[in-house]
Amino acid sequence: MRKINFVFILFILFTSIVPTSCKKGPIQYKFDGIVNSSLDNDPVSGVAVTISQKIIQNGTTGESYSLAGSTTTDAAGAFAISFDREMVTEFLIEFEKENYFPLEIIESSSNISTENVNTFSDIIDPKSWVTFNIKNFLPHPDDHFRLVTHTFREGCAECAVNTTANFYGSVDTSFTYATTAGEYVRFTYIDVTYADSNLDSVYTVPFEDNTVTINY
Repeated sequence: MRKINFVFILFILFTSIVPTSCKKGPIQYKFDGIVNSSLDNDPVSGVAVTISQKIIQNGTTGESYSLAGSTTTDAAGAFAISFDREMVTEFLIEFEKENYFPLEIIESSSNISTENVNTFSDIIDPKSWVTFNIKNFLPHPDDHFRLVTHTFREGCAECAVNTTANFYGSVDTSFTYATTAGEYVRFTYIDVTYADSNLDSVYTVPFEDNTVTINY
């Protein structure tokens, strides 16, 4: 009887020590970061942060990204996103907010950890707009006017191309360029007909349309 009791006691002790389940949760990717403004380095709240991934399926990588997770930054400009790990080749991290230029980061999956939090803190640029109003008050068919933009932001659908634009004859036009706020952008306007050249600049007030009127 004593032997049976001893075995029974050992069994109870063993079952109390060994976990009832060895099942682990899914392996996850965890991302966080803080988004600040390039204007004053203050945190930017309400930034939409999305992370997409290129998934490997049947041994090949798809051409497009699949959404993995999304959130928005809080009052401190902070965000956190986590999602289950899949077999992927790269990640696309996007930051977007109205009146700011969007930012994209592409990162290889080889640089992303499942053991630690992957931090992507960055800076986004607020927008400003410059509208040119150009008018020739006494037009002549031979009139030639030239506008040269120097330091405007390039590379977006609304942006300028820093180059020379020529206008001939009767001119009464208006156009707008988006550019980075909080800077001085330079431009030169030339009345080629009368060899009159002027170098000027305008401060890009954040989130506002700044008007430049040129009459000749």
